[in-house]
Amino acid sequence: MGLSLEEQQIEGKVAPDGKKEGGIKPKGFFQRHRILFGGSLCVALALHALLLIGFGGYTLFKGSVPRMPFTSEGGVPAEDVGMEAPPEVAPETMEETAVESTPQPSDTPALETDTVLALSGVTSPSMAFNAAPPVLAPTAPSGSEKLLSKPANRSGAKLSSVNFFGVKGEGTNVYFVVDLSDSMLEEARGGLAGFAAVKNNLKQMIRSLDEGTRFNVVAYGASGADLFQAASVPASPEMKKTAEDFISKYNLSSEKRGTMDNKYRPKIPEFGLIQGDKGTGKVTTRLDLGLLAAFEGLADTIFLITDGKAPVVAEDRREDAKQAMKESAISNQDRAKFEKDLAEWRKDYEKYAADMKTYREKYKDLLAKKDQKIAEAKAKGGGKIKEGAGVDYGVKIPGLPSPPQEPKQPNPPQPKSGGKVVQQAGEVYDEVGLIRRIREVYTDVYKKADAPTPSIHTVGYMSKPNETRFLQALAAKNNGTFKAISAPIK
Repeated sequence: MGLSLEEQQIEGKVAPDGKKEGGIKPKGFFQRHRILFGGSLCVALALHALLLIGFGGYTLFKGSVPRMPFTSEGGVPAEDVGMEAPPEVAPETMEETAVESTPQPSDTPALETDTVLALSGVTSPSMAFNAAPPVLAPTAPSGSEKLLSKPANRSGAKLSSVNFFGVKGEGTNVYFVVDLSDSMLEEARGGLAGFAAVKNNLKQMIRSLDEGTRFNVVAYGASGADLFQAASVPASPEMKKTAEDFISKYNLSSEKRGTMDNKYRPKIPEFGLIQGDKGTGKVTTRLDLGLLAAFEGLADTIFLITDGKAPVVAEDRREDAKQAMKESAISNQDRAKFEKDLAEWRKDYEKYAADMKTYREKYKDLLAKKDQKIAEAKAKGGGKIKEGAGVDYGVKIPGLPSPPQEPKQPNPPQPKSGGKVVQQAGEVYDEVGLIRRIREVYTDVYKKADAPTPSIHTVGYMSKPNETRFLQALAAKNNGTFKAISAPIK
C-alpha cells in the first residue's frame, strides 16, 4: 500500500506543495558533523577529569607533608614594624620617681596576726605548707638537647605561616604570649602609644591566620595572666574579631594597665616558686604563667613578645619543708629578740602616726590641691609609668614637703630545724637553670599527651643586654628564633 501525501511530506519525498523532491533533502551543518562534535566533547571531558584528579591529588599530597618552618613570607612584612639590629648598649634607665600618693596611716599599728600566732606556737597561713607541691618533671633524657619541633596536624587543623614582628614561623596550634608589665609602657619604649602599635600589629597577625588553624592569646603581667580562651580555638572570622576585642582592652591608660581577670591557674607542674625581684622585693612579671598556659594548651608554636625580664624562680622545696616543720621550733632567744624589736616598732609607729596627723593639718590646703591635680592627670590618662615604682603624675606643689616615713614592722621569728630556718624555697634558678626547668616541664607534659614539643620564638622589645641574652637562649634551646626591636614600633 503506497504512502499518503502527508506521510510522503514527512519522509521528505514530497514537497509541501505536493511536488516530488529530487532525492533526500540536504541536512544542516551540525547534523552532517554530529559524530565529530560528539567525539570532541567526550575527549574534552575526559581531559578535564584527568587534570582535576591529578591536580587535586598533588595538592592533597603537598598539604600532608610538613613544611620546614621559618620560610614563609606570609603575615606581617618585617619592614612594616620597624625592626633594627639588637642594641649594643642598654637604653638609659629613667630615674626612680616616687608614686604620687599620700600615706593614710590608721591611728593604731597594723595587725600583728603572724606575730601573735608565732609567739604562741601556732603556724599562720603565711607560714603554712598545706598547699600540695607541684610534681617535678623528670630530667630530659640524654641526647635531647636539640629538641625537634615540627608543625603537626592537630585534629585536622591547618598550618599557618606567621611573621611575628620579624620572626617567621609556622604552626597548627599557635599561641601568642604578650607581656603587659609596667616596663613595657615606660617612656623609653614608646609609652602607651608604642604599646598601642604593638597591639595593632598583633591583630594584623591574627587576621593572617588560616581559618583552619587553632590559636589563642595569653596576656601576662605582674599580677597574673589572662587567657583569650580556656583552650585554643579555630581562627574563624568570628574568633579573630573576638580576639582583636580582647587585645584592645589592655593598657589603655596609666590607670587602666596590666592584666584584668588573673584567673589562670596552671593545671600542669610549675617551674618553681616565684620570688620578688632583687632591689624591690616585688613580683614584676609572671612570664612563667604565660608559657605555662601555652604548654597546657599543647601549642606547637609559641610567639612571645616581651622586654625580656625573666621571673625570679626558686626551687620548690615545700615537700621537704613540710617534713622539717614537724620537728621545728621557735627558740626562746628568737622570741625575746622579736618582742624587743616589736616594742621599739610600736613606739616608732606611735610617733609616726602623730607626725602624720600634724602633717595633714599643717598642709591641708596644699594636699587638697595636690590631690586635685593628680585626679586631673588621671582623667587625662597621663603619668609616667615605671616598673616597680607605680605612676609618676609629675605633680609638684611648691611649699609641700615629703610626708613622714612609716617605720617598717619587724618580721616574726621563723621556726628552725637543726639550727636552720625552715625554707620552702631553695636556690634561685640562674638563666641556664630556669631554661632547663622550662624544658623539663613541657617535655613531661607533651610526652604524656603524645604531642610534638613546641617551638618558642622570642621578640625582645627594647631589651637590656642581660634580658636579650635570656630571650636569645630561650629561643635557641627550644627550636625558635630571636628578634630584637631596638626602637618603639610606629
